[in-house]
Amino acid sequence: MSEKKELRQYRVNSLLVSELCDQYLAHIQNPNNPERPKDQVNPPQRLRVIKEAFGERSAASVQPHEIKDWLISLGRAAGTLNRYKSTLSAVYTYAKERDLVESNPCRDVSHFAVTLGLPRWMSDAEEDQLRAVLETWIAETPEEYEMTRLELREHPNEITVGSQTGMRKGNQYALTWDDINFKLGLITLPDTKTGVPHTVPMTDDVNAALKDQRKIQDRMRELRGDRETRHMRLDGRVFTIRENRQWFEKAKREAGVTDLGWHQLSRHTAGSRLAANNANQKVIQEVLGHKTIAMSARYTHLSKAHVSSEMNAALSRSRNV
Repeated sequence: MSEKKELRQYRVNSLLVSELCDQYLAHIQNPNNPERPKDQVNPPQRLRVIKEAFGERSAASVQPHEIKDWLISLGRAAGTLNRYKSTLSAVYTYAKERDLVESNPCRDVSHFAVTLGLPRWMSDAEEDQLRAVLETWIAETPEEYEMTRLELREHPNEITVGSQTGMRKGNQYALTWDDINFKLGLITLPDTKTGVPHTVPMTDDVNAALKDQRKIQDRMRELRGDRETRHMRLDGRVFTIRENRQWFEKAKREAGVTDLGWHQLSRHTAGSRLAANNANQKVIQEVLGHKTIAMSARYTHLSKAHVSSEMNAALSRSRNV
């Protein structure tokens, strides 16, 4: 073997997984990279976990069975494990393109089978309970604390927009007034998970909620001007907060609502309610912005109440025959 080849082989064998992770992270965070992923939160987090497991290992020494065993040890859902595997595979692919490694061990690790059950969604009763809690918060806030009352008034609008448009949480709280077309009754999401702009029609309730948001923000400006706080901003966005976890978790506790995340309240509720009212898969696909109609198939179930109603109607007819 020539000296040049020996040097290259030594370099390949000595590179650590942590070094490859750092190089890949710099690549996906580079603002000049046209392939820079929109998600700048989850990949860095996954890379940290990968470095904890394999960081001090030579990249060339990691075996497929070790990757599989490590993924299983994480104790996460199959879909989550597949995302961790894909991230590690992307690290090796990036390194292989630059002749830093000779092979990608993730290629010999099979994906975990993902089974999608019936989605959890917000029932009408749960929505009533949550709204009742929010109404109580507003009513119990003294009128002299008008700014606080205005901030609390946003929360019912957040529920309305989420549950009746089915948009993702990130899209909802990134909405600007430029994205809203009241004349046509449309909401445009310019930056979606699929990478394709998506337009959502407004229901009457959503239209009313958005107009109320304008009134709320107009009054906030009168009271505070354009000054911002850590939690509340008047910067052209439809909602003045960026994260709803604090109020939503508190409202759920007081309402006695469990196992309901915002994703279930918004996307799953919109899809499930459409299906329960006999909307076809194409309509559900259009509303939720799915790439394929197959992704909308999981929503084409009926709610238990709807099934019960249909059964009673059918059995009653049969008794009358």
